[in-house]
Amino acid sequence: MYLLALVLIAGLLAGLAPFPAPAQPTGPRYGGTLRAGMQTDPVGLDPHLTTATATRNMMENVYDTLVFVTSEGRYAPGLAEAWQVSPDGLTWTFTLRRGVKFHNGRVMTADDVAYSINRIRDPRTRSPRAGDFAEVDSIATPDPHTVVIRLKRPFSPLLAKLAFSTNVIVPREVVERDGDLNTAPTGTGPFRFVGYTPQQRLVLVRNGDYWERDETGRRLPYIDRIEFVFLPDAIARATALRTGAVDWIEYVPASEVRSLRADPNIDVVGGLSANFRAIYINTAVAPFNNVKVRQAMAWAVNRKEIVDTALFGVGGIEAPATTIPPGNFYALRRRVYDRVDLERAKRLLAEAGHPNGFDADLYVTSTYDFLRTPAEVLQAQLGRIGIRLRIQAADWSVYLPTMFQKRYVLSILGTSGQVDPDDFLYPSFRTGAGLNLVNYSDPQVDRLLDEGRAASVEAQRKRIYDQVQLRILETSPMVFLFHSTQYEAVRRHVQGFEHWPNTSYLGLRRTYLTR
Repeated sequence: MYLLALVLIAGLLAGLAPFPAPAQPTGPRYGGTLRAGMQTDPVGLDPHLTTATATRNMMENVYDTLVFVTSEGRYAPGLAEAWQVSPDGLTWTFTLRRGVKFHNGRVMTADDVAYSINRIRDPRTRSPRAGDFAEVDSIATPDPHTVVIRLKRPFSPLLAKLAFSTNVIVPREVVERDGDLNTAPTGTGPFRFVGYTPQQRLVLVRNGDYWERDETGRRLPYIDRIEFVFLPDAIARATALRTGAVDWIEYVPASEVRSLRADPNIDVVGGLSANFRAIYINTAVAPFNNVKVRQAMAWAVNRKEIVDTALFGVGGIEAPATTIPPGNFYALRRRVYDRVDLERAKRLLAEAGHPNGFDADLYVTSTYDFLRTPAEVLQAQLGRIGIRLRIQAADWSVYLPTMFQKRYVLSILGTSGQVDPDDFLYPSFRTGAGLNLVNYSDPQVDRLLDEGRAASVEAQRKRIYDQVQLRILETSPMVFLFHSTQYEAVRRHVQGFEHWPNTSYLGLRRTYLTR
């Protein structure tokens, strides 16, 4: 499959020391504490129960997935060291690594893999990722090291779903003891969870039993401890890096990219990433249940002005089509809303019965600057056709649950971490899918999305997903704005960190400190 991934305790158990690091051989240095400046708190600690990027970014190194995605966008062995698929595409057999241990000391087995996938797809769990495994018919474990997944029909994105960083393998006994993983996150990953103090920090320590090794056979990870410190103010986060209060920051604000690049003590890494940002339109709420109103908005928005003004020209690129960034094989080459056309937008509003426009609320988060700063620009742009926006802002911890409850009219949001074209489209636009926050339902799109999942030939999938995207643009349940660039910045003594275009922080597994 062609892949191109471009377009988240008081005292901290002071008596619990990290596992002793090995003696220092030649190569990356073991030891030390990485102080990481984070945008916001996690929204829950159970990866199966949330889609919050903040949770994913901090917890993905506590856990492992069956399959990994590399920084180049390729699939690689994770907890499964090998796999094979039957000629009919219905049976996938995974061979597990031996001797992998959970942080509670128990050896992971095939039963844990089956339990984890079944937990995600169980309706009682209410996982937002349940749709990832909707095509799974059964999971068998013929021995402790073999997992056999049988599908209802061929399902091309299976590896992408198994590699998604919240679809992790967990120990059943911890879930059954605590009810979920929000209290005691327990995985097989390179770092063990120590504690979380809301609005202050979350701490991980090195897992000395971790199975993965570097190219020279040395055990990963190198760092003893990671302290995720919450610095929601973007400028304060950049300042903390400059002054040495932290060693590493995420989400470098667009306004600070150039100045941080010029600092001789700092390296900035990153670029265009797999994501999309759009105006989410609650299509169940009048007047936005009228497609002409939504199309009018799409014709009125000046995407270039948003990128140049709100993102300082470096925080993203215009979205020429839908969710899939340009350069991706599956990106739509045709540009439907190819210019700003205010007269056409006004005519569509008049045809929809709103010649004088109307008032509407735009609900945004105050936490992420790239989701907040476009609001004023959009307010001015849509005001030109008579749509008068009232901007309302809330912290991410309040905003995100409200969005999932669909108690909004308009918002600026998006998703990230995609690998397969199905990731970009199915969760947000399939009727009833977990990330379909716009109440969108279109039989043609549903049929095509199902066909795309079953197709295995690259050219066939391309044709299908082009049709999906054209239909989405025609019906406009979102107005696509831009694809974010994502930058991390580190002080020069932090070495080995690699940016993942799918916005993963798996690069922390090989990061080390020179002092």
